[in-house]
Amino acid sequence: MNVLITALAFFTIEVTNPSEEYREQVVEIPAAGVVGKMGDSLRVLDAAGLDVPYQLTYDGKLLVGAAVRAGGTARFTIRRGTPPCEFVNICQGGLHPERKDDFAWENDRGCYRVYGPALERTGERSYGIDVWTKNMPQPVVNDRYYIEDVVTIPRIDSLYRHNWTRRDSIYRTISYHYDHGYGLDPYKVGASLGCGAPAIMLGDSIVMPYCFERYEVLDEGPLRFTVRLWQSPRVVDGDTVREQRLIQMDRGSNFCRMTVSYEGLTKPRRLCAGVVVQKEDPQPVVLQPSYVSYTDPTDQPKVHQSPLYVATLFPDGDVTTRRIAAPSAKSGYDSHAVGFIENYQGEPFTYYFGSAWSKYDVRTPQEWQQRIEWFMRSVKEPLRVSVN
Repeated sequence: MNVLITALAFFTIEVTNPSEEYREQVVEIPAAGVVGKMGDSLRVLDAAGLDVPYQLTYDGKLLVGAAVRAGGTARFTIRRGTPPCEFVNICQGGLHPERKDDFAWENDRGCYRVYGPALERTGERSYGIDVWTKNMPQPVVNDRYYIEDVVTIPRIDSLYRHNWTRRDSIYRTISYHYDHGYGLDPYKVGASLGCGAPAIMLGDSIVMPYCFERYEVLDEGPLRFTVRLWQSPRVVDGDTVREQRLIQMDRGSNFCRMTVSYEGLTKPRRLCAGVVVQKEDPQPVVLQPSYVSYTDPTDQPKVHQSPLYVATLFPDGDVTTRRIAAPSAKSGYDSHAVGFIENYQGEPFTYYFGSAWSKYDVRTPQEWQQRIEWFMRSVKEPLRVSVN
């Protein structure tokens, strides 16, 4: 990347697409030179002279969203000043103590959540990463939690505790476990990896992670959400292991970037990540050398009739992909489709996980495979950025 600091009152950003296909992604620019010259109050203008969203990240980057045709170049201008309006933040997340310390985050494509200390104290076995669907760019997570866990459930439990039929009828008209036209929570996680959680393996057995212990939000929109999670310690073959996750999600992407590391491993292990395969439909699994994907039937396939697509991608890792059977018939699921690496000693390892919904931006399993492969190519051959 070529970064020139000039005496001019503006910078020009050129974003070039070296590929033969359309690309759209959030691009990164070292922010130190730009902010040092302009100050924190910036405007980023596109080729039409219109303000576009930008973001300064915790790790010293300036983010800009770029869409560039095959072989093309998009140009932006950075000037001093304040944008005329506040940009809508659709990359956001936070803690939800009203639902036993869930931590949830979302962008314009989908929503995810992991489970926290309050739930772990109950003994409930919920280990993996959950997926919520949506079919609109606007944020939905906070409203769903408020309507269900603050207003609805306590109220109807109080009013209809002796009339289960009436309670259930009202619940279904409001609950985020049913689609009311803008998405729902249709995914079964339980005692599994869910969509994309990492885990240490002992032979062919997965040592399931548990809930997070603490968290730190590092970036919160409008173009990127970043959170660091410290998981509860686990004992793995005599080692007390502490897992740390850095999760990043960009606007416009179906995939989150996960960097996981471990403290406390005294010998090399297998490290895996993947997706749960449900008993209701264990067949539509795709195993490729660099990714695993699955067409999930949802928790009520006869009710919802709209499958969920999930995947875990390993563009930079030398992984082996495989199905790992559930440890017992009581596990609640059929198997996992995972990628794993050998001789892992705790160092940071990066991969991607994500989803799409058949009632939103990806209609068929074939289209999901195309989306995965397009994203993988964009990671391996990203847009090129220069600043002048």
